[in-house]
Amino acid sequence: MLKSDLNRSPQPAWEKTDETLLWQQFREGPQEAFQALVQHFYRELHFYGGRFTRDSDLLNDCLQDLFLDLWTYRAKIVQTPYIRPYLYKSLRRKIYREMLRHSSIVNEDGFTFDDLSSEEITAEQVLIHTELSEYQTSRLNALLAQLSDRQREAIHLKFYGELSNDEIADILAVNKQSVANLLYRGLSRLRESWPSLLTMIGCWLLDR
Repeated sequence: MLKSDLNRSPQPAWEKTDETLLWQQFREGPQEAFQALVQHFYRELHFYGGRFTRDSDLLNDCLQDLFLDLWTYRAKIVQTPYIRPYLYKSLRRKIYREMLRHSSIVNEDGFTFDDLSSEEITAEQVLIHTELSEYQTSRLNALLAQLSDRQREAIHLKFYGELSNDEIADILAVNKQSVANLLYRGLSRLRESWPSLLTMIGCWLLDR
């Protein structure tokens, strides 16, 4: 059941649905509600997890484990309005543990948030609905690659996951001011190299 569900493409994060209601229906037990949950969140979780590892087997195993845990323990999971942060944090923790199990050199500071190749569309570009040329996409990815792992991850969670600074802080296990600093420093570096970029993406999102 789950494998076929994971091969489907759910709605992008910016196509809104009532996620709180979806979560409530899933907790009540119907298989259809669980399938809807998988369809809605799978693609963005896969994209996020893929920034930590290029090992597709490891990533798919972590996603399978995440959704299977949700289904198995659904009766014990509490109702929460913070569904996306909960899923992001859970997947991040599973990937970290699997990578640690396979390599003794992995630690939280060395948990790399990988940059994409120049041929791949960026999460940041997709979320902000900006039509960028191939050259602009390549340029943006090159600039993002110059940021620290934490800065790239914070920007991803802000613009792709549409999370608040409080929610990002919980995922990264830092305080809210640290998130604000990561975003400010990361976006400041982008602004220095590409002054018109922040005009395109909308700086008001940083205040959420």
